[in-house]
Parts: sequence; structure tokens; C-alpha cells
Amino acid sequence: MHHISTIRIIFILMASLFCWPTASEKNIQKNNNPDNENLLTDQVYSDNIHTVQFYREGWEFSQPVLFLGSDQHLVLKFDDLSGEAHTYSYTIKHCTADWAPSNLIESEYLDGFFENSIDDYEYSVNTTIPYVNYLLRIPNDDVKPKLSGNYVLTVWRDYDHTKPVLSRRFFVVDQKVGVTGRVKAATYDSYKGPNQEVDFEIQHPDFAIQNPRNEVKVLLMQNGRWDNAKTDLLPQFIRENSLVYDYSEENVFPGGNEFRNFDMKSLRVNGKGIASIQYLSPLYHVTLYTDKDRHGQDYHFENDLNGHYLVKRDNVTDSDVESDYAMVHFSLDIQAPLTEGNIYVFGELSGWQCSPSNQMVYSIERKQYELALLLKQGFYDYEYAYVRNNDGKIDTSLLEGSHVETENNYQIFVYYRGISSRFDQLIGYQVINSANR
Repeated sequence: MHHISTIRIIFILMASLFCWPTASEKNIQKNNNPDNENLLTDQVYSDNIHTVQFYREGWEFSQPVLFLGSDQHLVLKFDDLSGEAHTYSYTIKHCTADWAPSNLIESEYLDGFFENSIDDYEYSVNTTIPYVNYLLRIPNDDVKPKLSGNYVLTVWRDYDHTKPVLSRRFFVVDQKVGVTGRVKAATYDSYKGPNQEVDFEIQHPDFAIQNPRNEVKVLLMQNGRWDNAKTDLLPQFIRENSLVYDYSEENVFPGGNEFRNFDMKSLRVNGKGIASIQYLSPLYHVTLYTDKDRHGQDYHFENDLNGHYLVKRDNVTDSDVESDYAMVHFSLDIQAPLTEGNIYVFGELSGWQCSPSNQMVYSIERKQYELALLLKQGFYDYEYAYVRNNDGKIDTSLLEGSHVETENNYQIFVYYRGISSRFDQLIGYQVINSANR
């Protein structure tokens, strides 16, 4: 622990370089009310917090989806790089299908206590950067969700609700309907070529739905991304026991491309995608090979993690506390800067967001975009996203290309709220793979 003071200085410098507050973080600083709408999204509010993972136990690449009445658990993990343990608590809030606070009180949707401490933590072992790894399982002996729907888990420091640390959305499903579907090449002329069309059907023979267009909402996601999710789909055909969503425009996504990736499970040998590894006190620097613009190139299949990452260090017992951190240097070969927008390193490693912390900077001397990110050892997927100044939309096709053959996972969530219901039930969930894998 004798490195702590040096490390703190390093982090102050790094924060000034690439950890400026996002717009959401600035809003939190102005208004720390826990009901603030920013706390109902996936955010990290502290520069010390890194490598936030939230998934169904047993499958690190899954979305945080819990089935009501099952013996499953969700796992939340994160690292505090301040070098010392802190007191962290968490709360769980029930939300509507549109991620607004529901009108339910805590005792209606939780079995147990509304606020609880996170007591499971360990210090890092033999790492150049000291950190504390925190672990939380939901449900546990203190709290258990008892209704279906959308939830937001918020972590607080020192039980102080003016000090949010992170927030993460999760889902509790009470599977009452069946969901089937398929992904095919887009059929409408304007979308033919690189786009994928997601057609699906909701079967409800044992669940009465009186007014489907008003009582049912659907969330359709590609690889767990929120920025391009579809939330306004209505059934095109209403049959006796099924609702059919077979549009040719509203349910279309760019196919995108298979993700780039690199292997940083070892800091002794160069893994996939890594050009060099150097130790420059007090931390490792990992330089990736310079990437090229893939727009206009032919499709090439490659196994990927659909944008996710895996924390892993070779030849250790516990990767959660024995994996080191390294400064990873990304570079993208572009002959001239793009003046109408910005380029970001994008994927789960950026929280599926584009913010100053993952924005690249253009080097006129080297004619390339560059970014350094502090990342924990493991295997990472990533891609390059372009965000235009005029609309703020995330576009991965400009630099990565887009292909109808690309393998993607699509998640379908089905919500129901009857005329006398007090909350939005989550009654169906299904994952469809574009390649039927």
C-alpha cells in the first residue's frame, strides 16, 4: 500500500486529461436528488470507479435479466482505484417501462430492506495499481425483488444520497407470454443491403390482453445497446392469441460489423491485437496495432463477444483481484481530421456511451486519431463510433462499415399494463441471434 500517494497523483493527472464530467455527471453535481432522472440510467459518477460489470451469474456476457421465482442471481462487480476501502451501500428502485420511477412504495416491490451495505470486497494482490474489488449478488439475504419490471440499482458512498457512485439498470421477468422471431435481410428498398430486419411474434394463449395497442409495450435492443433501441413498436397484426410485429422499416437496424478485439490477459507477451507492452513506472502501457478504416471493405466473419469484455489474467487463481490495470493506447489511421463530429472508442468498455473519457484526439503529426484508456486485464471487444455535432447520434457504420451478414444478438422485452394495473409488468423476454447461433 506504500504506492497509494503516488497513484493518487497519477489519477488526478489522468482525470484532468480524459475523465472530464459528462453532461449527466454535471447534472448530478448540480442536483443530487436520488430521484433525479440521471440516476435511472447506466452511469458512473466517480473517477475512482472502474470496470463495472453487471450480469446474470454464470455468464459474464449476459444482460442483467432475472427471472421471477428462479434461483438465479445477478452479479455486480466494480473496482475502487482510490487504494482504500470505503463504505458503500445500495438501493433498488422500481421503474416504469419508460424508466421513470413507478408509483409503488418499496415494500410493494421488495422483500427486505430498501438500503443495504456492500460487505463483500477484497484488496488487489500483487498489482502495480492497488484497488479494492467489490462484489454484490441480487437477490440476497437482505433484499429480493418480488415484482416483475424494470429496476435501477444505485450505489452510494457512506450511505449519503448526495454521493452516488454508480447506477445500473436491470430487469425482472415474469414469463407469461412466448416470444419467437427471426432476423433477416431488410426487405424495404430503402434499407436493402447492409441492414437487418427483426420480425417477431408474441404468443399469449394463457394471458388475456384486451387492448394490445395500449396495454403492451416492447423494447427491442441490438447487443444490449441503449442508444439505438426501439421502444415505439406497435403490433402490426392482432390475432386471437398472438401479436405480430412484421414491419419492414420500424424494426430495422444497421448490421454493423464484427467487433475488433485485443487480448490483454498477459502483460508479459503480446496477445492478439497488441503491438507492444512497456512498463513505465508506475504502470504498464499497452499499445495496440494502428487500426484502419473498414468502411467499404468486404465482410469478414470473426468470432467476437458482440462488444463485451472478459476480465481475465492468465495463470492466476482469482482474476478479479489479481488482474492488473494498464494504460491501453488506441490509434486509428485517418489522413485528415473529421471536422463535423468526433470519434470514440466504443463498446461495453465505454459503457456503450460516447463521452469525453472515450473521445479520441487527432494527431496532425501522425495523421491518426488517438486515445489512452485505463483498462483491467482481459479480452476486449471494441469498435470506432462517429458522433456528428448536429444530431449527437452514434454511428458505427462510417468507420466500421455495415453488413447484413454480421452476427448480432437482439433482445426483446415485452411489458404489460392493464387498465387497472398500477405498474408495468415485464411478461416476456427473448434473445434472437442473427446467425441462429
